[in-house]
Amino acid sequence: MRVGILWCTWITAALCSSGAEPVAGNLIDDHIFSKMKRNSVPAAPLSSDAEFLRRIYLDLTGHLPEPGEARQFLADPSPGKREKLIASLFPPLPVTGMRSISTHPFLDRWTYWFNDLFRNGQLLEQGINTFYDYIYKSLLLNIPYDEMVREMITASTVSTWTNGPANFIARSHVFEGDGYMMNHEDTADEIAIATTKLFLGVNLECISCHDGKGHLEKINLWLTRHKRSDLFRQASFFGKTFIAPVFGRSPQFMVKDTRAGYDLKTASALRPKRDPNADITPTFVLDGARAEMTEKPREAYARLITSHPQFARATVNLVWAELMGQGIVDSPFDFDLDRQDPSKPLPAGWSVQPSHPELLDALAADFRAHNHDLRRLIRMIVSSRAYQLSANHPGPWKAEYDSYFARRVVRRLSAEQTWDAIHQLTAALPTYKVTFSEQKVGYINQTHSPQDVEKTNRALYKILQAFGQCDRYTAEADRRPNMIQSALLMNDKTLREAVKVRKGGKLEAMLQNSPEQIVEELFWAALSRPPKATEKDIAGELLARNKEQGVEDLVWAMCNRLDFLFY
Repeated sequence: MRVGILWCTWITAALCSSGAEPVAGNLIDDHIFSKMKRNSVPAAPLSSDAEFLRRIYLDLTGHLPEPGEARQFLADPSPGKREKLIASLFPPLPVTGMRSISTHPFLDRWTYWFNDLFRNGQLLEQGINTFYDYIYKSLLLNIPYDEMVREMITASTVSTWTNGPANFIARSHVFEGDGYMMNHEDTADEIAIATTKLFLGVNLECISCHDGKGHLEKINLWLTRHKRSDLFRQASFFGKTFIAPVFGRSPQFMVKDTRAGYDLKTASALRPKRDPNADITPTFVLDGARAEMTEKPREAYARLITSHPQFARATVNLVWAELMGQGIVDSPFDFDLDRQDPSKPLPAGWSVQPSHPELLDALAADFRAHNHDLRRLIRMIVSSRAYQLSANHPGPWKAEYDSYFARRVVRRLSAEQTWDAIHQLTAALPTYKVTFSEQKVGYINQTHSPQDVEKTNRALYKILQAFGQCDRYTAEADRRPNMIQSALLMNDKTLREAVKVRKGGKLEAMLQNSPEQIVEELFWAALSRPPKATEKDIAGELLARNKEQGVEDLVWAMCNRLDFLFY
């Protein structure tokens, strides 16, 4: 590509922002800005309309706004346009007589996120699609999150290929030996670890092999007070739960409560030998609660998890981290429950873990009071002035300001967002066939698992992995930038092929416009703003030399810009 000077000029450009000083808008702002004021931490100004528009579209839908939408929003002088836009990006709730919503960007984006969270991947085969549909429909209907979690924890079935929520439990199965027989106790351990981590933000992995005392004093105070036997008792809620392949090695599973219980004498395929004399009465690790007389163990566990205050705290913190770039407790899966209360004395060298403990409690209380409504939680966060701050801070930045959320935490587009955005610009990346179905989709965040991309385009799948795509097996989603990603964007043939002008394609149609119109359209499409005068001049010179080659070079350069890749 003959755009060296052009690319170097743009790649160093800072994110542009402007706007009035933030004004408190909801309970989030009351906590965030009062703490900054109290400690004399200066806040960034509100984001510009262009900065906000791109952010809200990517966070709520996973996609960039279309040029026409961007122009209309920036031209709108009405003071309530941000709130109006936010409301428009949520899907309507179905009502009687309404045709079913077959697809909606908000549902696509958040269903994909939850499928990453719950590791809905290739180990389940056809179960991937039934689990995906369950999550999608739950979000469409705005099913209370605690109800979703209870259903996933308690689901039973003769086949996970026909029962969506049962795939959540089946996903944690552990094979033993030749892969045919299940290791029942290891499976119960894995379910206990996964559910405690995902729904309570507490990671019991360390005490699955040894006691916390003598190992975790520098990591987690709460865990130092817990023993390996505490995990056994947490896992015992699943002692009767039998998970087995329906036909031999098939990844189609039955989930039934037909076993006698958790057995300490069983050899582990993953961990050291268990103490055969340990108490294994099903006991909830957070508060010692047990099943009521009439309850089945899994039903009791689902009740205990979703009714405990930590469930709401962990959930709002997880969603906050996804939208704000970092959690109030960070990471969201490493809560130290002994360091949550500011009024509780701590040992020397330790501090309260949440950056805003009162805010976390207030958000959790609001979440519980409004029936664990995920849409309401997301909307409350993105409607806050704290969320809408600019990434550009006016004064010297100090490291301690990070925990105040005094400016937008700039982050790279996710792997899926990056390549879906390139597809929006070029319409040249492939459509993807949803594995085990006849459905085809146009964007990666509409796929049901990474397997769909792998089977459609192996080369692109490898690129997505380099960009931190969650593989739903071992690798978590990762937005950290690295030089490999830069090298791929500059040199890999996948992008070079995508920006080629093809007969009947989107870029060929662009050639019918004047150079000025082409530059305008690309800037609105990629950055949700018009080009600056210097950008217009440089791009115009490029197009004047060779219009077709210039379009290809210009699109390639746009895809390599910092303010395209970060938001």
